[in-house]
Amino acid sequence: MKKIDFYILTQFLKNFILLLVFLTLISLIVDIFENLNKFIDNESPREVYLYYYYYSLPSMLLLSLPISCLVASVFTFGIMTQNKEWLVLKSSGWSLYRLIAPMLSLGIFISLFSFYLENNIVIPSNILKEQIKEQAISKTVKKNSDIENIYFLKNEDFLISIEFFNMKENQIFSMNQLNLNSNVVIERIDAKNAAWIEENKWNISNYSIRKFDKEGLEFSTIISESDSLIQLQFSLDDILSVGEISSEMTYKNLKKQISFLESNGINAKRWKVDLEYKIAYAFICFILVFCGIPISVYRSNTSLTQGIGISLGIVLSYIILLKLGQSLAYAGVLSPFIGVWLSNFIFLLLGIYLMLSARK
Repeated sequence: MKKIDFYILTQFLKNFILLLVFLTLISLIVDIFENLNKFIDNESPREVYLYYYYYSLPSMLLLSLPISCLVASVFTFGIMTQNKEWLVLKSSGWSLYRLIAPMLSLGIFISLFSFYLENNIVIPSNILKEQIKEQAISKTVKKNSDIENIYFLKNEDFLISIEFFNMKENQIFSMNQLNLNSNVVIERIDAKNAAWIEENKWNISNYSIRKFDKEGLEFSTIISESDSLIQLQFSLDDILSVGEISSEMTYKNLKKQISFLESNGINAKRWKVDLEYKIAYAFICFILVFCGIPISVYRSNTSLTQGIGISLGIVLSYIILLKLGQSLAYAGVLSPFIGVWLSNFIFLLLGIYLMLSARK
């Protein structure tokens, strides 16, 4: 590695680490103001909320990675431009493309680290964090949002899939329940609507009940559009305890469950979107580094303040586009891959345009 490469990477890492620590601390402080009083009101021991914030740090770190990458790249090359270092390097025959090569390699490494961090550290930590929060402040915190994309096994014999659950009305939209015997489906219940009555009793409508023999052949079918009171193998508490389970699953486990769902005839579109999201979000670090470098050298009169403002605008635009594509994929307008990766493709093209237009 040449001294110039080492110098640029060192300057970038200094800015990157400082920003990462600063943004993570800001997230921590915001969460303290939001939740600490709830722990105190419930007279929780000090160890409880210390563990809560210990397990919160990985997710805060993960959320801070992308904007730290973008702003650090703008800072690094912006300071070089203001100090005329960029002009000296150009005069010495160094091109922008050559200078960014180690930076892009580092961006790929950070993206891979982001993927590893989420799957191996963030997800297990979030599960423990939510368990602590539920046990410690459940008296003052009440879930009040709807839940989508629910999937769970009950007693190892019943596979339940729910597309949408309205928590206010305790009503399910699009539900599947499979009764398994040695991983063979012996009964399947599909319902477009189901309203909770009590315990495991549900009022279902627009439903079908199919029974299968040991060979997998259907021998009994009931199809009805009217309402019927039926006992399902899960309760309201089961749904509330599961929530949006795909966010609590690693890439490997989510991929296995998609395969299992599809093999049993369940529409796994939402889980496919979440699977693509896990990869697409990880590569935001590389793409934002790629976009941030030419912003600093695109115009000689661009100040660091303007560069930071542009960076924040890029991050905001990226998030809006990412969520829009994800929503379109959920709705079936776009395929899971196109919907989730749309923002990455657009900003990659933006980075290429800025790179070609920059003062090389």
